[in-house]
Amino acid sequence: MAAANGGKKFLQQVVKIMSEGGFDKNLSKLRVVAGGNGKCVAEMTVEKEHENRGGTLHGGLTATLIDVVSTMALMTTEKAVPGVSVNINVSYMKAATSGQEIVINAETLRVGRNLAFLSVDITNKESGALIAQGSHTKYIG
Repeated sequence: MAAANGGKKFLQQVVKIMSEGGFDKNLSKLRVVAGGNGKCVAEMTVEKEHENRGGTLHGGLTATLIDVVSTMALMTTEKAVPGVSVNINVSYMKAATSGQEIVINAETLRVGRNLAFLSVDITNKESGALIAQGSHTKYIG
């Protein structure tokens, strides 16, 4: 099971494939820094292309980061499947602005027979301030 044991290298390949086209090209600047055993840690520098009209990290991209990075964490569990989203919840705590490094830390909380539950914290790398927190439920049956 390469996904469960290969961790970081496997997830870096997943990001490379995703960023080659379609909507996921928005994630081309995402860097996986750690992964495996149901976890994934990624980083990204917020740039102009990631901003809303107010000059801060776009809320839709924040939700996408929660979706994608938690799915990558799930892919490193024994089941090694991406699943299908059932529910995503995002709480926006603080804005991230251009030039700031953010850390996306996803953890698989539980994998059952049909559902998986994941948690994600997005923080400012320099200050540690919580930018957003998300929960993600996926159907994996």
